[in-house]
Amino acid sequence: MRLIKPSFEILEQGPGLRGIYKQIELAGRTCYKSLDKITDDSAEGFVNRMITSKHYAMLEHGTVCLKVQDKVNEIGMTVPDLGLKGNYSNNPYSRVNYQTENIKLYDRVLAEYAPVTTTYITTNLRVLVENGWFDDLKYLCEPTEFHKKRVTVRFTTSNSIMREFTRHRSHSFAVESTRYCNYSKDKFNNEITFIEPSWFNKEICDLDYIKYPTLPEGFFPEYDYSYWEEEKHKITKEAMFIWSLLTSEKAYLEAIRLGAKPQEAREVLPLATKCDMVMTGFVSDWEHFFDLRSRGTTGAPHPDAKALADPLMHEFETRQLI
Repeated sequence: MRLIKPSFEILEQGPGLRGIYKQIELAGRTCYKSLDKITDDSAEGFVNRMITSKHYAMLEHGTVCLKVQDKVNEIGMTVPDLGLKGNYSNNPYSRVNYQTENIKLYDRVLAEYAPVTTTYITTNLRVLVENGWFDDLKYLCEPTEFHKKRVTVRFTTSNSIMREFTRHRSHSFAVESTRYCNYSKDKFNNEITFIEPSWFNKEICDLDYIKYPTLPEGFFPEYDYSYWEEEKHKITKEAMFIWSLLTSEKAYLEAIRLGAKPQEAREVLPLATKCDMVMTGFVSDWEHFFDLRSRGTTGAPHPDAKALADPLMHEFETRQLI
């Protein structure tokens, strides 16, 4: 058994289409904990498989920035692509920003300047693929000050806090799958990792004294408190927490040994089980996240959610995202 503290990391997307693909692969492989399979040239194949299988959810983590400028005809009239602009302005998963400036066309007394509008579109690869707009990647550009920002964060947290975070439905999610991950394997060090809650106090919990429950003939005995009756080993909520984790881990590993699939054995895993999750959203979506999980505008946030949301909000402020 392993007990760790929760954490987060902002994942910066690399440049160009390659950066989009690699961001999608990073999110997708978080679900199956197959990050070890990432190579310099594995992202395109991974994304193509997602598209072929219509597993579009992972494509949402690839942020696409487009820049489209009105065309000017031979008499100095601007010709906007209203169809393309309308596609994204009417799409709930995209943000569109218009910037108009006078562009010098040619040296004539009349029509020397014309108002030209540049459209800055922020969306994700799923929108392009699902709507058949893949050709719009010809307008692909790097993010500018005029593009609405999307931010991707990878959390390491408990399943209980993961459930709270996934209630922010405007975000996109990729979550470690207890259905497919087999924690009895060497890649997981043959153990289950749990998250230390904010109330946990190691100082009053003698971790070395708390042992696995025995399994006589494959059955759990009725729990016996007697060996904690000594003054030195008083029963505490911390001790009971650790004992429950050890019990769950033992039951999980025994179930696997007896032939259970991970999707069957996972039924014994508690809410404290560690979960890696990737969460992507527009800055405006993150503002709402901070309202609920840090600022507490609708009520006191859960302490474990706030313990992640507070430093993440500070990081957003440091990066001048909010």
